[in-house]
Amino acid sequence: MSIRKRLFISNAVMIILPIILFNIYFILLHLFFGNELNSFTHWPGAHVEQNQPAFSKLTKTASLQPEKLLEKNYLDALSSELKKEQTGLIIRKGKKVIYHSSPIKGIERDIPSFGQEGYHPMVRLGNHPFSVRQHDFYFDDGEEGSLLLIKENRSFPQFARQFFPLIIFGLLGIVILTNILLSYLMARSILKPVRLLSMASEKISRGDLNFHIQSNKKDELGKLVNAFDDMRKQLKRHNELRDQYENNRKELIASISHDLKTPITSIRGYVEGIMDGVANTEEKLKKYLETIHTKAEYMDRLINELFLYSKLEVNQVAFRFEKVKILPFIKDYLEELKLEFDPDQVQILLQASEPFPAVVRIDRDHIIRVMSNIIYNSFKYKDKGQCIIRISLHDQKDFIKVAIADNGPGVPHEELPNIFHQFYRSDPSRSADTGGSGLGLAIASQIIKAHGGDIWAENGETQGLIIAFTLPKADD
Repeated sequence: MSIRKRLFISNAVMIILPIILFNIYFILLHLFFGNELNSFTHWPGAHVEQNQPAFSKLTKTASLQPEKLLEKNYLDALSSELKKEQTGLIIRKGKKVIYHSSPIKGIERDIPSFGQEGYHPMVRLGNHPFSVRQHDFYFDDGEEGSLLLIKENRSFPQFARQFFPLIIFGLLGIVILTNILLSYLMARSILKPVRLLSMASEKISRGDLNFHIQSNKKDELGKLVNAFDDMRKQLKRHNELRDQYENNRKELIASISHDLKTPITSIRGYVEGIMDGVANTEEKLKKYLETIHTKAEYMDRLINELFLYSKLEVNQVAFRFEKVKILPFIKDYLEELKLEFDPDQVQILLQASEPFPAVVRIDRDHIIRVMSNIIYNSFKYKDKGQCIIRISLHDQKDFIKVAIADNGPGVPHEELPNIFHQFYRSDPSRSADTGGSGLGLAIASQIIKAHGGDIWAENGETQGLIIAFTLPKADD
């Protein structure tokens, strides 16, 4: 639930809940102070209707058995029944009150006199207003008699003084309690994710990214907490990648230093030999110069490949993609490649079912470089008289798989993931004559990834190394 909906519901509950609680509170007041409350809620004549059965009973008794109204036990029993309805009973004989359910000062002079039978809505008895229902009769001895049912009419100021504090403080208590409860619940739902974010920010500011925060809430703050944790994960990955790049950079500098120092040392030695007159014959001078030229070419090739690899790594190489039928393309390339090798030393075989109409979207020159790097790498590490290279094509739905297998010594299984790393050579001596620059397969890996494919290596079932890569098919 969103925070907006939650706030809307909270405001609605802030209005509805106090009303419900106040009704419950008023019911409780009525249970404890029902009689007092009822005394404020009557209207003129209402108590007469409520007490009509008792008044009729008394009237009948006064007509048939007036002397019974002189019996205190009988009157006390009637008074007990009338008391439940907050009604009092007064019996007067002559001018003297002979019975009243509760003593009231000045009652003799204030109650209506004989002959004023009926209902009197407002009669002051003592200092309090009462409503009076009167019936006049005669006792057996002929003396005048009156029976009166009285009920106190409390004024509004009395009601206010007695019950307004309870009502007002109860209402304030309900509103305050509701506000505190809802504020606590809202603050808890809002402050908990805020505390998580604060804790996470402090840890990140200290450089600590090894923690995890998560919220199961579906509101804006819950999404913010989860987004913040995703940001932490990305930042951690970027830091790890940065550290990896830094390590690669150090390794690259060390490898460049090693690979350049060796030919430079050779060139310097041969130049010094020429300068010192060691190459004192034409044949020896020619040999020295050829060696210097070979080392210089190796350095030039190393620098060019290093420059290409650096541009590939930062995505600064411009590719010219085009739709190409893969089988004719590879056939043409292999025909040109076979001219560079002695058939007795290298045999290249193409395995693909005819017809093979698959079309891929590639940069021709860069894919040629990938295949050349793999094939020349197989030739450099051959351990037999003839190097046999098999190239096979496989259709895999949205991709074309190209596998290049040789019959060489292969690579130890634990070293397979490393052969695409920069400057990796399986030859520990790192000889430029056999090992090359060490960037060939690393360049091939970057080019294939730029094409949207994948590249991997595996050892053959019996011998040799298989390097396979995929190329995405071109859209129609």
